Amino acid sequence: MSTVEIKASIDSMSEEERFFAKAYLHHLNRDDDVEYWLALDKRVERNRSGHGVTLETFERLHYALEAEGR
Repeated sequence: MSTVEIKASIDSMSEEERFFAKAYLHHLNRDDDVEYWLALDKRVERNRSGHGVTLETFERLHYALEAEGR
């Protein structure tokens, strides 16, 4: 597929399809990034050791910020 064909394909996508395409391309760009994966591992371990945020806390914060228009 040529660059022109890729652009045409993206242009014809819905907003939701573009969102997923963007996320996929972002994933591909980080797939071989060792530093990224090491940092992600550290974050996961920090959450597992009790320093993370519960889903309930996250949802309360999200809805509070949404109510403020953020």
